[in-house]
Amino acid sequence: MQMMKTLVMGAAAAGAAGVAVLTVPDRDKETAEGSRVAASEICLKDDLALVEGVSAKCFSTEELAELRDRQVVDSEGDPVTVSLTHPTDMSAAPKETRTCAEYSELSFDGWYALTSRDMRREAWFTRACGVLAALADAQPAKESFFTDGSPDPEEMKTLAAGMQFGEVTLGDGGLGAEKDGAQWRISSDAMRVQIHEIANADFDNDGVEEILAFTAAAPQGGTAAFYDTGLIEKDTAEAALSFTPLSYGREKAAGPGL
Repeated sequence: MQMMKTLVMGAAAAGAAGVAVLTVPDRDKETAEGSRVAASEICLKDDLALVEGVSAKCFSTEELAELRDRQVVDSEGDPVTVSLTHPTDMSAAPKETRTCAEYSELSFDGWYALTSRDMRREAWFTRACGVLAALADAQPAKESFFTDGSPDPEEMKTLAAGMQFGEVTLGDGGLGAEKDGAQWRISSDAMRVQIHEIANADFDNDGVEEILAFTAAAPQGGTAAFYDTGLIEKDTAEAALSFTPLSYGREKAAGPGL
């Protein structure tokens, strides 16, 4: 069974046995264990197309925290909101959220998406807010086994062959892998896949560098789309790449595919 690292909206699930837990900053921009002072900046490898107006550059912990006040956007770059319902008072009016700061505060208090429309829209928030939380909690790595900070094409083809999108596993037949900046395009007979490298750092506190990545996949000739966020890992110089999903990226997003 593939290991999954879980990002928890609040502290309730932090003690889950056998789960690597990342904690989302709460309303005071602190983790459940208190605020962490970053040893260095975290550098984005490309523009971050999950919240509004985030260009590729290096960010301090304070600057990453401020991104929580940016508008969440969909795959077309358009603003997206989600209406959340009070956890116990059905007479209370729903609250419309547009930023990770708003979403995290209401989620911390138990507000939730009630309608199927808002459940679809919430996927954009769990994804964007989870990525921001992972970036804010990242640390400088003590070791790295990526050549020039990225995998090579053969490694990416091997990695992609074992990845699953919905019910489809690509397999290793006829795969191609091309890189343009921080974005990989993986071609196969079954699917079109894009893998976006977001940043390099130690995201799971093991001392080894991982690549935080966002994936998007759509069947050839189809309209369904599958989105995921996770860590591309290479733990030794000889090790094959692995992709460990972060649980907040498991939802199918609203909107068009690739």
